[in-house]
Amino acid sequence: MNRFMVVLGVGSLTVSAFLLGTSANAENSSAAQWVSTVAMPPSGAPTVRWHESIQSGWAESKRRSVPMVIFVTRSQCRYCDAMKKDTWCDDAIGTQLANDFVAIRLTPTQNAKELGRIKVDLYPMTLIGLPEGKIVDKKLGYQPAREIRSLLAKTRSRLKRR
Repeated sequence: MNRFMVVLGVGSLTVSAFLLGTSANAENSSAAQWVSTVAMPPSGAPTVRWHESIQSGWAESKRRSVPMVIFVTRSQCRYCDAMKKDTWCDDAIGTQLANDFVAIRLTPTQNAKELGRIKVDLYPMTLIGLPEGKIVDKKLGYQPAREIRSLLAKTRSRLKRR
């Protein structure tokens, strides 16, 4: 069974997860929903693989040693839909996500337990998490493509200085 816990601290948000053992049955049931793939845009930008759970996304983030982009969205949210259409389909963002990040999409329907432990102030919400589990940036509400491009570039720059 997987557990996911978010602890809010002064000026920081930390993500901790504990894998308390897995069974073959649990692995098989989650394998079918391991990732969701966004269709390749006509321009030829790389395909972005969106993980549908924090556990699978974080595991890949640790394996590849790259940060996570966590997009918290819900149905019937026009600002969430606008980001899906305008922001996440941007070629430059797609390239950065595919090459330098792990993309995770969380929804209250599929991730109620995880999101019950995160204070979701507003939908959509975009988080940047490091492979060790620390959340280093948080953006609330609709973010246009230029803002997300800037956020991703800032994250890459910050990581190069480490």
